[in-house]
Amino acid sequence: MRYQTSFNMHVTTMAKLANASKRTGLSITKLIVQLMYHYAKEHKSTYFAKGTVKYQKRDILDHWSFFRVSLKEKDYELFTDMRKVMKKSVSYLIALAVKKYLDRFVTKIIKKVMKYTRLIRRSAGERVEGFMKWMFKWRITTKPPLENETP
Repeated sequence: MRYQTSFNMHVTTMAKLANASKRTGLSITKLIVQLMYHYAKEHKSTYFAKGTVKYQKRDILDHWSFFRVSLKEKDYELFTDMRKVMKKSVSYLIALAVKKYLDRFVTKIIKKVMKYTRLIRRSAGERVEGFMKWMFKWRITTKPPLENETP
């Protein structure tokens, strides 16, 4: 089951996520989910906050963006649990996760992709009416090589 929800995010946070999405090829939603899991993992020893839920600092209305997402049930539950435990709005938690972890996360993804980026070249030739006809096939891939495939 999937849950539809939305967040009000500051345009700078949205811009950072959009840029990271272009650089990594991951959707903004997938980036948000991964960042929130990382944020929860690093803050699992955080004490239970008391008081009311804290929100991001106010800004003029034009500086906010409405972002709608469809989350898996477990992701939605994580987000709401983090809100209850850390006493911060989900959009605020996302902003904090983006600020703290996004650059490291993007660098890690890009390094992983670059590690496996390679050129695969195949060529074949055949004689046609006294001429040599050559065929070249070039392909750039970011997948790890198979065991029987030569780099």
